[in-house]
Amino acid sequence: MQEVDIVTYQPHYLPDFVRLNKQWIETYFRLEPSDLHTFANANEYIIGRGGQIFFALDSNGRVIGCCALIPHPESDRHELAKMAVAPEARGKGVGQRLGEALLSYARRMGVKTIFLEGNTKLEASIALYRKLGFREVPLANNAYERCDIIMELTLKEHNITIRPVEQSDQQPLAELIRSVFEEYGAPLRNSVYDDPLTEHIFDTVNTTANAAYFVLTDSDGTVCGGCGFYPTDGLPEGYAEIIKFYLAPAARGKGYGSRLFKTVLEAARFAGYKHLYIESFPEFSAAVEMYRRHGFKPIDHRLGHSGHQSTSIFMVADFN
Repeated sequence: MQEVDIVTYQPHYLPDFVRLNKQWIETYFRLEPSDLHTFANANEYIIGRGGQIFFALDSNGRVIGCCALIPHPESDRHELAKMAVAPEARGKGVGQRLGEALLSYARRMGVKTIFLEGNTKLEASIALYRKLGFREVPLANNAYERCDIIMELTLKEHNITIRPVEQSDQQPLAELIRSVFEEYGAPLRNSVYDDPLTEHIFDTVNTTANAAYFVLTDSDGTVCGGCGFYPTDGLPEGYAEIIKFYLAPAARGKGYGSRLFKTVLEAARFAGYKHLYIESFPEFSAAVEMYRRHGFKPIDHRLGHSGHQSTSIFMVADFN
């Protein structure tokens, strides 16, 4: 997944919003009156009505993607609209980052239902919307001639639970962890991905002194995240390694990961550790930034013998 920053509307980004969308639409279809109305009145029609526009910026600050959340007070719904990604940035996860940011914002704003109008010709886009949780609803009152599918998502407040790992969690955790590696394009060899112990997390921590692992589950009991600590062989005295911290897409952007991570830190402190060590990858930049916020600092060398030789980011934190 390409490293990008997601920012919200600023007037100077508006030309990029128009440029990217015109480019996207004209590649596959034709511009319609509804498109032209939105472009000409974006500030009033979207921002002025309480909506928001999201922009993806590359490492040089260039806008490479955008999407909008548009209120429809008459139906008590909001619309995900005008998602567009620059040609050179497609297929790199930019659309997913935009969609996740939009949904996270919508939840914070108390939005209940979001719909979108699409076209099944754009298979990658439809697949992304399904991944974000949207499901097809009957086609009616669509605003665009090119629309042949309407999808909808009802946002619900999830009651999450953080609990110690159980034996029945092992297979769901392994599948979740490996799916995150595939999603972000992280190394699949000499990493957690091909580590046989990834399928035996419960067995590993429950046969080792001063080790623990916690899972995050949603209201129906589905495992949607996990994290733990372990006295990895070769670590200096008083150190434990933070292990296998991964979240499913649906659990991101809601503060759940931070709650899970804090639970693990407190458990490690209670277990008597004075220092914590973690290994990661540049592909997981959002997680690395969260580690920084929790007091982890980068070091220039590996500690211990995790066996994950493809990791390239090493960080430590000290308990005061």
